[in-house]
Amino acid sequence: MNHDLLMRTISIIATAVFTSFLANAQEETESTLIDDIATLDVTYVNDDSSARSVIIREEVTQQLVVPSIATRTVLDEEKKEILLPSVDTISGAEIRTFQRYDVASILRQSAGVSVTALGGEGAQTSIFVRGMESDHTVVLLNGRRLPRGLAGLYQVEFLDVSNLESLQFSRGPASSLYGSDALGGAIDLRTADARFIEADTLSTYVEGGSFNTFRSGGKVTLRDGRVGIALDSSFLNTANNRAASSDYENQSLRGNVAYEIGDGIYLDILGSVQDSFLEVPGRRSIAGVARPGFPVDQTNANQSSLFSPRISIMREDWDFSTFYSYTTNVLDDRESPGFAGNIDSRYEQSGREWESVFNYRPSNEATLTIGAGHSAFQFARTPLVATAQRAAEFEYAFTSVFAQADIALPANFHLLTSGRYDDHDTFESQGTYTAQLIHLIEQTGTTLFTKVATGYKPPNGLDFTNNLFNTTNPSDLMPEESFTYEFGISQRICNGDGIVSLTYFNNDIENLIDNDPNTFAVSQVDTESDGFEFEFRTSTTENLELYANYTYLDINIIDGSYLAAFPAGSRLPRRPRHTIGAGAVYSADRWQIGAEINGAYDRIDTGTFGNLTSIDSFTVARIFGNFELTDSVEIYGRLENAFDEQYDFSDGYAAPGIGAFIGARFLIGQ
Repeated sequence: MNHDLLMRTISIIATAVFTSFLANAQEETESTLIDDIATLDVTYVNDDSSARSVIIREEVTQQLVVPSIATRTVLDEEKKEILLPSVDTISGAEIRTFQRYDVASILRQSAGVSVTALGGEGAQTSIFVRGMESDHTVVLLNGRRLPRGLAGLYQVEFLDVSNLESLQFSRGPASSLYGSDALGGAIDLRTADARFIEADTLSTYVEGGSFNTFRSGGKVTLRDGRVGIALDSSFLNTANNRAASSDYENQSLRGNVAYEIGDGIYLDILGSVQDSFLEVPGRRSIAGVARPGFPVDQTNANQSSLFSPRISIMREDWDFSTFYSYTTNVLDDRESPGFAGNIDSRYEQSGREWESVFNYRPSNEATLTIGAGHSAFQFARTPLVATAQRAAEFEYAFTSVFAQADIALPANFHLLTSGRYDDHDTFESQGTYTAQLIHLIEQTGTTLFTKVATGYKPPNGLDFTNNLFNTTNPSDLMPEESFTYEFGISQRICNGDGIVSLTYFNNDIENLIDNDPNTFAVSQVDTESDGFEFEFRTSTTENLELYANYTYLDINIIDGSYLAAFPAGSRLPRRPRHTIGAGAVYSADRWQIGAEINGAYDRIDTGTFGNLTSIDSFTVARIFGNFELTDSVEIYGRLENAFDEQYDFSDGYAAPGIGAFIGARFLIGQ
């Protein structure tokens, strides 16, 4: 889909919906720009003011009816305390206030997370949660698994978040609920759920700025009797500022259509498509030494899709849902440099999944969950030019059963435990579990918590289809396994309007899969990591919101050699020992202004011959603000890398310099 076609589509949708509003409005349009929700108090919000905007009311409704990623059940206000500090919910209001557009920009401000990228917008982005690998975090859209690509990285750099209702993020193993890939955690992108649309709304935005950047998008929700419709789209085109040959274009379209068959019985279909084109100039330098041939002419073209119908039934003391998902991801990698010339390849991955979940609430103190599913994945690599590397393909499948018990115990204790068994047709079958115990001391507002969990992950497609001479027998690889425990304390402060928490975590991973760059063979190593997360969040006054976090991480190789150069006892690269994030937002009647920083310190990466090398620490600041011109028009702007910090996210890949952006948002609600 080209830019002109996308913009015409958005214009047609906007015109049609606006005409419908004019013809059918039965009440005065309210302001959709004043966000009365505390910007950073994002997990639960009570809508007790008739002056709230319709879009904000819609967002609140969605948050109250959508299951938590950590429990897969809906949590009412009384049960929100069972969520650990390691579970974050970022509302759509916060995403808009902070002017975030991608998953990485959100997670950079979360404790326990380090993010690296091989350049600017659209460059391959890796998310390391508590030191776990970048393919250890499962990514979902409204609870359905997104296509993960051949490398299992879920290509988060392509996932637009500007139109989300919320984003939920759970740090730590979640395999007992989500199975494969969830050793490090789970991310759930929440778009408008068409089952619970209550009103017709339209929001659009357009933005321009540094590096020839143009960005636009929009969201429409419609309600007509038993039918609910939610559509959103986004478009981005930028030249970046790393070097020549780094242009990036990305567009996406997501939609959800629901029909209420009977009272509380729904049929809905969720779909998404994404298409991008990226110029990849390559690595600028290695350990500070300029690399010949930079920039190269490499390009990536990526397309992904999701199609998922679902039937759900909701009752007062139970609910049931069953869905089917079909996902695809195709990457054409051209002019990719290699020692035998350009290694042009097409990487294809597809998945088919079904899952059924039943939740039963015998009382207000307990929720019991059972579920079952089946997943099948296919991977293929096809050379597009004649090279030494042959075509390769592989597939595997597994059938799953899982259960969870959420029980309130006497004396303000709460137990949440779950277990899962995955029966593989190719790899070793696995059982995983999670158990957490929480104790609330009401008199002081103190919460004590502890959690143990296991996780697993079978090999991804790249582990056996990108081997230069196809020497690895995939069935000989063992699934990666993890054992994690954490414990800590959180304390309510400022009369309950703030919270401070401290969490210690420890992860052991066996059979971590590593592609050896010298022998082109696949090896497996064992690692161990531990550290702690400090988090602070408060509303010091009615208008001022503050947050801060700090993470200490120590991660080492216990057995084996990683990337052929890091022996046992070495630290794993690209995981900073120290990371920080902090921010503040001041809100007035018609405007908001804010600033935040993030930083990473004591960093190492791969050097000239794959050896370890230190790279510079960095602290980056950004400034943002918005102003309400009218009840339906808002202007906003921001400075990224406000002090023009010169640094690399990864060795040899420069991060973007200072950038200025300005835009306008148009919101209509009935």
